[in-house]
Amino acid sequence: MRLRDLVPGAFALALVLTFTGCETAPKPEEKKDLSARIAAVNALRGKFVAAFNSNDAAALAALYADDAIVMPANQPVVEGKPAIKSRYEAMFKTNAVKISITPLETQVATDWAYDRGNAATTITPQSGKPSEESGKYLVIVKRQPGDMWQIYREIDNSNSPPPAAAPGKKAAVKKARKKGRK
Repeated sequence: MRLRDLVPGAFALALVLTFTGCETAPKPEEKKDLSARIAAVNALRGKFVAAFNSNDAAALAALYADDAIVMPANQPVVEGKPAIKSRYEAMFKTNAVKISITPLETQVATDWAYDRGNAATTITPQSGKPSEESGKYLVIVKRQPGDMWQIYREIDNSNSPPPAAAPGKKAAVKKARKKGRK
Protein backbone atom coordinates (compact mmCIF):
# COMPACT_ATOMS: atom_id res chain seq x y z
CA MET A 1 0.00 0.00 0.00
CA ARG A 2 1.34 3.40 -0.94
CA LEU A 3 1.25 6.59 1.16
CA ARG A 4 -1.00 8.39 -1.30
CA ASP A 5 -3.59 5.60 -0.87
CA LEU A 6 -3.70 6.25 2.89
CA VAL A 7 -4.23 10.01 2.65
CA PRO A 8 -7.94 9.99 1.62
CA GLY A 9 -8.78 7.53 4.39
CA ALA A 10 -6.88 9.53 7.01
CA PHE A 11 -8.57 12.72 5.83
CA ALA A 12 -12.02 11.10 6.06
CA LEU A 13 -11.26 9.80 9.55
CA ALA A 14 -10.11 13.26 10.67
CA LEU A 15 -13.33 14.80 9.33
CA VAL A 16 -15.50 12.23 11.11
CA LEU A 17 -13.69 12.76 14.41
CA THR A 18 -13.82 16.55 14.05
CA PHE A 19 -17.51 16.80 13.23
CA THR A 20 -18.55 14.11 15.67
CA GLY A 21 -17.03 16.18 18.45
CA CYS A 22 -18.87 19.28 17.23
CA GLU A 23 -22.28 17.64 17.38
CA THR A 24 -22.32 17.04 21.11
CA ALA A 25 -24.42 19.42 23.13
CA PRO A 26 -22.67 21.59 25.72
CA LYS A 27 -22.68 20.15 29.20
CA PRO A 28 -24.59 22.09 31.89
CA GLU A 29 -21.35 23.21 33.56
CA GLU A 30 -20.09 24.52 30.18
CA LYS A 31 -23.31 26.54 29.75
CA LYS A 32 -22.89 27.92 33.29
CA ASP A 33 -19.27 28.85 32.54
CA LEU A 34 -20.31 30.53 29.28
CA SER A 35 -22.95 32.55 31.13
CA ALA A 36 -20.36 33.60 33.71
CA ARG A 37 -17.94 34.70 30.98
CA ILE A 38 -20.63 36.72 29.19
CA ALA A 39 -21.58 38.31 32.52
CA ALA A 40 -17.90 39.21 33.09
CA VAL A 41 -17.70 40.92 29.67
CA ASN A 42 -20.95 42.79 30.37
CA ALA A 43 -19.57 43.88 33.78
CA LEU A 44 -16.36 45.11 32.12
CA ARG A 45 -18.44 47.18 29.68
CA GLY A 46 -20.40 48.62 32.62
CA LYS A 47 -17.18 49.57 34.44
CA PHE A 48 -15.90 51.21 31.25
CA VAL A 49 -19.03 53.37 30.91
CA ALA A 50 -18.95 54.33 34.62
CA ALA A 51 -15.25 55.30 34.52
CA PHE A 52 -15.66 57.15 31.22
CA ASN A 53 -18.67 59.11 32.45
CA SER A 54 -16.77 59.98 35.64
CA ASN A 55 -13.91 61.22 33.42
CA ASP A 56 -11.58 58.98 35.45
CA ALA A 57 -8.53 58.22 33.29
CA ALA A 58 -6.88 56.02 35.93
CA ALA A 59 -9.99 53.85 36.35
CA LEU A 60 -10.32 53.53 32.58
CA ALA A 61 -6.66 52.57 32.13
CA ALA A 62 -7.06 49.87 34.80
CA LEU A 63 -9.59 48.14 32.53
CA TYR A 64 -6.99 47.62 29.80
CA ALA A 65 -4.37 44.87 29.53
CA ASP A 66 -0.77 46.07 29.85
CA ASP A 67 -0.21 45.42 26.13
CA ALA A 68 -3.58 46.77 24.95
CA ILE A 69 -3.92 48.63 21.68
CA VAL A 70 -6.55 51.28 20.97
CA MET A 71 -7.31 52.34 17.40
CA PRO A 72 -9.40 55.52 17.71
CA ALA A 73 -11.15 57.00 14.69
CA ASN A 74 -9.07 59.53 12.75
CA GLN A 75 -6.19 59.35 15.24
CA PRO A 76 -2.93 57.44 15.59
CA VAL A 77 -2.86 54.04 17.28
CA VAL A 78 -2.34 54.13 21.07
CA GLU A 79 -0.25 51.25 22.46
CA GLY A 80 0.11 50.17 26.08
CA LYS A 81 -1.68 51.02 29.29
CA PRO A 82 0.43 54.15 30.11
CA ALA A 83 -0.25 55.68 26.68
CA ILE A 84 -3.95 54.84 26.95
CA LYS A 85 -4.11 56.53 30.35
CA SER A 86 -2.36 59.62 28.93
CA ARG A 87 -4.85 59.75 26.06
CA TYR A 88 -7.79 59.78 28.45
CA GLU A 89 -6.10 62.33 30.75
CA ALA A 90 -5.61 64.69 27.81
CA MET A 91 -9.23 64.20 26.68
CA PHE A 92 -10.68 64.83 30.15
CA LYS A 93 -8.38 67.79 30.87
CA THR A 94 -10.14 69.98 28.32
CA ASN A 95 -13.55 68.33 28.02
CA ALA A 96 -16.34 66.80 30.03
CA VAL A 97 -17.20 63.62 28.16
CA LYS A 98 -20.14 61.24 28.52
CA ILE A 99 -20.75 58.01 26.65
CA SER A 100 -23.62 55.59 26.23
CA ILE A 101 -23.04 52.17 24.74
CA THR A 102 -25.52 49.86 23.06
CA PRO A 103 -24.02 46.39 22.70
CA LEU A 104 -25.20 44.52 19.61
CA GLU A 105 -23.18 41.32 19.79
CA THR A 106 -21.03 39.63 22.40
CA GLN A 107 -19.27 36.36 21.63
CA VAL A 108 -17.14 34.50 24.16
CA ALA A 109 -14.57 31.75 23.72
CA THR A 110 -12.47 30.23 26.50
CA ASP A 111 -10.16 33.16 27.33
CA TRP A 112 -11.23 35.61 24.64
CA ALA A 113 -14.34 37.55 23.76
CA TYR A 114 -15.42 40.32 21.49
CA ASP A 115 -18.06 42.96 21.99
CA ARG A 116 -19.54 44.94 19.11
CA GLY A 117 -22.02 47.77 19.25
CA ASN A 118 -22.90 51.41 18.93
CA ALA A 119 -21.75 54.31 21.05
CA ALA A 120 -22.97 57.86 21.46
CA THR A 121 -20.63 60.44 22.99
CA THR A 122 -21.32 63.96 24.21
CA ILE A 123 -18.25 66.17 24.45
CA THR A 124 -18.52 69.46 26.31
CA PRO A 125 -15.41 71.66 26.04
CA GLN A 126 -14.58 73.85 29.04
CA SER A 127 -15.53 76.88 26.97
CA GLY A 128 -18.07 75.89 24.40
CA LYS A 129 -21.23 74.09 23.49
CA PRO A 130 -21.60 70.33 23.73
CA SER A 131 -21.26 68.29 20.56
CA GLU A 132 -22.59 64.82 20.00
CA GLU A 133 -20.98 62.03 18.06
CA SER A 134 -22.29 58.57 17.25
CA GLY A 135 -20.23 55.65 16.10
CA LYS A 136 -19.49 51.97 16.17
CA TYR A 137 -17.00 49.95 18.17
CA LEU A 138 -15.39 46.53 18.30
CA VAL A 139 -13.57 45.48 21.46
CA ILE A 140 -11.60 42.29 22.02
CA VAL A 141 -11.23 41.33 25.66
CA LYS A 142 -8.92 38.76 27.17
CA ARG A 143 -9.21 36.80 30.40
CA GLN A 144 -6.21 37.48 32.63
CA PRO A 145 -4.89 35.46 35.57
CA GLY A 146 -7.30 35.50 38.49
CA ASP A 147 -10.28 35.30 36.10
CA MET A 148 -10.12 39.05 35.45
CA TRP A 149 -11.18 40.25 32.00
CA GLN A 150 -9.45 43.26 30.42
CA ILE A 151 -9.68 45.16 27.17
CA TYR A 152 -7.02 43.87 24.79
CA ARG A 153 -7.88 45.60 21.49
CA GLU A 154 -10.31 48.40 20.77
CA ILE A 155 -11.34 50.11 17.56
CA ASP A 156 -14.02 52.68 16.95
CA ASN A 157 -15.20 54.86 14.11
CA SER A 158 -17.70 57.60 13.52
CA ASN A 159 -21.05 57.38 11.81
CA SER A 160 -20.51 60.91 10.44
CA PRO A 161 -19.22 61.13 6.90
CA PRO A 162 -15.77 62.64 6.50
CA PRO A 163 -15.68 66.29 5.49
CA ALA A 164 -15.62 66.90 1.75
CA ALA A 165 -12.11 67.31 0.47
CA ALA A 166 -11.26 70.61 -1.18
CA PRO A 167 -10.76 70.18 -4.90
CA GLY A 168 -7.13 69.59 -5.67
CA LYS A 169 -5.05 71.18 -8.39
CA LYS A 170 -5.87 68.40 -10.86
CA ALA A 171 -9.60 68.82 -10.27
CA ALA A 172 -9.36 72.59 -10.77
CA VAL A 173 -7.41 72.14 -14.03
CA LYS A 174 -9.91 69.56 -15.25
CA LYS A 175 -12.80 71.88 -14.39
CA ALA A 176 -11.10 74.80 -16.22
CA ARG A 177 -10.53 72.65 -19.32
CA LYS A 178 -14.13 71.50 -19.29
CA LYS A 179 -15.30 75.12 -18.98
CA GLY A 180 -13.07 76.16 -21.91
CA ARG A 181 -14.73 73.58 -24.22
CA LYS A 182 -18.16 75.12 -23.84
